Amino acid sequence: MKLKISSFKEPKHVGVVICVSWNNTEDVFSCGDDHKLLKWNLVNSECMTVMTFSDDFYPTGMHLFPKINMGGNKHQHDVILISTADGKFHIVNHNGRIEKTINAHQGACLAAQWSPDGAGLLTAGEDGFVKVWSRNGLLRSTIVQSDVPCYNAVWSPDSSAILYTKENFLVIKHLNSNNKIIKWKAHEGLILCVAWNANNNMIISGSEDGFSKIWDTFGQQISVSVKHDQPITSVSWSPAGDLFVIGSYNLLRLCSANGWSHCLDRPATGSIYNIAWSSDGTQLAAACANGHVMFAHIIEREYTWKNFSCTQTGRKVISIKDIITDQSDQLDYPDRVIQIALGFNHLVIATVKQCFIHKLSSWNTPVTFDLKEGTISMILLSERCLCVVERAGLSVYSYMGRLLASPRWGARPDTLGRAGLSLGPDSLAAIDQTDRKLIHVFDLPTGLIVRSSSDNTVTKLSHKMTVSDIALSQSGPISERQLALLDYNRDLYVITVKDPKAKFNKLGSQILDIVWSSETELLVGLRASSVVAWCCPRAATQTDWLALTTVSKEITDLGRNPSVVCVEDGVARICRGNGSMLHVSLAAFPEKLLKHVAANMWQAALQLCRTVEDETLWACLAVLAWQQHQLAVAEEAFALIHQYQQVCYIQHLRNTIPEKLSSGRLTVN
Repeated sequence: MKLKISSFKEPKHVGVVICVSWNNTEDVFSCGDDHKLLKWNLVNSECMTVMTFSDDFYPTGMHLFPKINMGGNKHQHDVILISTADGKFHIVNHNGRIEKTINAHQGACLAAQWSPDGAGLLTAGEDGFVKVWSRNGLLRSTIVQSDVPCYNAVWSPDSSAILYTKENFLVIKHLNSNNKIIKWKAHEGLILCVAWNANNNMIISGSEDGFSKIWDTFGQQISVSVKHDQPITSVSWSPAGDLFVIGSYNLLRLCSANGWSHCLDRPATGSIYNIAWSSDGTQLAAACANGHVMFAHIIEREYTWKNFSCTQTGRKVISIKDIITDQSDQLDYPDRVIQIALGFNHLVIATVKQCFIHKLSSWNTPVTFDLKEGTISMILLSERCLCVVERAGLSVYSYMGRLLASPRWGARPDTLGRAGLSLGPDSLAAIDQTDRKLIHVFDLPTGLIVRSSSDNTVTKLSHKMTVSDIALSQSGPISERQLALLDYNRDLYVITVKDPKAKFNKLGSQILDIVWSSETELLVGLRASSVVAWCCPRAATQTDWLALTTVSKEITDLGRNPSVVCVEDGVARICRGNGSMLHVSLAAFPEKLLKHVAANMWQAALQLCRTVEDETLWACLAVLAWQQHQLAVAEEAFALIHQYQQVCYIQHLRNTIPEKLSSGRLTVN
């Protein structure tokens, strides 16, 4: 993955460009020391002057009103917030006319930002004050009073707190005064820029000391960059939270959310003062000191699934290859590609206007359907359906392009991350954004009859702790659908969603990441120095059984914040903290056994265990046979793992009530 950079031959601004902001995925506004507000169109490669302000108008920041679904007049929301060096902020419409000017600070107004919900705005000034204002420019409260300049301040994703800089410290101040202020020393030099992502809830900071660092909301350091030669003048998260970019003097670096670098470019632009991502997360614009507005888009994104490899080679071009047959092809699209998903024998491509569904067996004849709007933040795949996350909401489609459901639970789709959303073959699970202890599980109509979204059955699960990650199992009937979750203590729990006596059963602690196998109920988790596979998560109700059916393998040099990408045929694909990939063969035989059991091939399962002669494999067979009421198989398996009390119990059942066993009327718990 890398950035393809472009800019106009001649700068359109005279002097330094201070700030840029996206209006939509094709239009960008920029403002600089030449007092001009320019509008750039990337489709037509045109630049027009929207407004020339007065000679004393020196901008320090700019933010467009957030694109959210709000009532009232739409044109009231088409406004731009601009802060200036004379201590004022201005509310400007898209035609450049100043609607309102407010004296906000003594000295320069160094930062101004609309709240994510659009209900208000904040400003930070050279006088050390941070203030919150109404949408119409009325002062609500002065949040911070300090004796040192505040160079930057941003809202929290839920608009409940403010992050601001104080020299080399970062401070989180909650608007609710009952909450404790969180303050920590973040850098050795003055902090110049910060960003807070709505999807991963992570904070990134850049400083005069040449470092950029990633933090969680408790002030714990997640990652730190290499030392750069010059101060970090700008940082920006991508909307999805999986990438971020930092800008410095003649430097632009694209990094993953874990902090490792994808690419480094050294354009001759001088310092990069501001960077803004487009809402689809595929393009960015940068304000440069030499008068240029620099544009870049992401290319060479790579995706793999089994023996297929897919690479985006251009804005509208995808290259796909079957590694086994060496068959390859180049797929051209009429519009710019913004999202790609590969898996479950399908390749799904979302462009600005349409979604293309390719079968991997015949990728030249795709199924297409029109999108509601051209801002897609995420595509999730499962065996029977796919989920498209747009700014307007979530939509679940079949692979034939039919709309199956549009689940709604009051969430803002643009702040939904992959950790808080999971798609199963017949279910969709989502963490509630207002109460992160609550999980919504929607039943999806994946049959021939398509019901309306109001008919979808919703199961609400409430956990005792705040939930950070969820994952639905990908195999089995809906009555046996399992949900795995990680809470903020990094404890792993699993629950059967449709169980009338559903209970969260704990599987392990200090788990960093989880993923289900796409074909079986094998659950793989990652610890700091090991990989763990739970072959029978349903055995969590029995502590002894859980230990017997768990496989663990020690791994060194995983680095900070590793993640599990996928699990195929018992092989876990792990992304290390430095971005390199590692394949760990962890549970190849247990997953083969699970496939035999799912196909009701008990003799094949027995033959596999007798051939391999592994105690863990026999334990898995014993637990699975017991759960499926295959008592003869369970008796042999329990005997070979020395669970003699269970063998005696099974013999007691077989000897005392043979008629019930033969008729199949026995219920074994």
